[in-house]
Amino acid sequence: MNIRVIILLFCLIVFVGGKKVHRFRLERRSHRHHKIPHAHLHLQFRNALRRKYGFTPLRTVNAVNVTSESGKGVVITEPLINSYDTNFFGVVSVGDQSFTMQFDTGSSDFWVPSSHCRFCIKTCGNKFFRKSNSKSFRSSGTPFSITYGSGSVKGIVASDNVGFGDLKIQNQGIGLVNISDSCSVFDGIAGFAFQQLSMTKSVPSFQQMIDQQLVEQPIFSFHLKSGSSDGGSMILGGSNSSLYYGPLTYTNVTEAKYWSFKLDFIAVHGKGSRSSRTGNKAIMDTGTSLIVGPVLEVLYINKDIGAEHNKTYNLYTVACESIPQLPIIVFGIAGKEFFVKPHTYVIRYDNFCFSAFMDMLGLQYWILGDAFMRENYVEFDWARRRMGIAPAV
Repeated sequence: MNIRVIILLFCLIVFVGGKKVHRFRLERRSHRHHKIPHAHLHLQFRNALRRKYGFTPLRTVNAVNVTSESGKGVVITEPLINSYDTNFFGVVSVGDQSFTMQFDTGSSDFWVPSSHCRFCIKTCGNKFFRKSNSKSFRSSGTPFSITYGSGSVKGIVASDNVGFGDLKIQNQGIGLVNISDSCSVFDGIAGFAFQQLSMTKSVPSFQQMIDQQLVEQPIFSFHLKSGSSDGGSMILGGSNSSLYYGPLTYTNVTEAKYWSFKLDFIAVHGKGSRSSRTGNKAIMDTGTSLIVGPVLEVLYINKDIGAEHNKTYNLYTVACESIPQLPIIVFGIAGKEFFVKPHTYVIRYDNFCFSAFMDMLGLQYWILGDAFMRENYVEFDWARRRMGIAPAV
């Protein structure tokens, strides 16, 4: 679901002690397409995001294997495609074929392009899966369709062995995409939300890792970095306390579909609290680049930071030179406060700077994407249905 966000730009581990913790090291690279799109693309994104979350307008990358110090873990290091610190990717294998994948906590399905997706191959330049090259591939022939914030995909459901580094899942349900209506800087998506959300009716990858006893703990974590070639890490099977400050603050999942939780408030430091009037529900979504919320709440926040509405792009813009003087945004979660600084919540493209707080007509909750997670480490506890959050190192 990763957003999936926004207009142009937007078309996500580390070994921890223990024998079955796997780390993907993420690296950063600027997007190859440097232009602000026309406003209608932004409208398309908003409409697709509405469909993804189920509400109406009214209401070749080479993986490097490195053995850990204990000799029992594997680190996969790869270059990332990262648009202005808004997208983070890793390499995953299907059969013996590798793909650049977005790790998305806002969706549940695993899909890659098939050889029949001419748009994916010819127009977008994505890698595609050759089923004839895989002895473990099996096709069910069942059709599927998925809508994301950045577009939609259609194809057939199949299965194959899937590898996250040396962690190999047997008979993972996958979607082979035959039709796509938009380009992405990644080849496919690996969903890390719960099975209830699956459109292919497949068991999600991380649930398979647990069922097949591939991970030591039913936990995965994200540590995203900004502004450097090292984009951070995703940890499969645990957490790494050296990547965050202090203890983790836990908040329970309120609906085992998305990684949803109760958000106490969002405030602009020095301006007072702007508590949500819409029930304080939020979703932690690594596949969304920005922070998306209800229209009035986003309006208040952008007003308090001095952002002005840009009618051309339907965004809130700020003067780039004002970024160091802008206030910190405070998020209240489980009785604790977490912060996002202005250099993170302002997205800069040359001399064009805009707020990461985007509104969505009809949205009644918040979606906390990479703009929040680049400042805050998040642990996702699958078994206990909770998330642990702490300021990131």
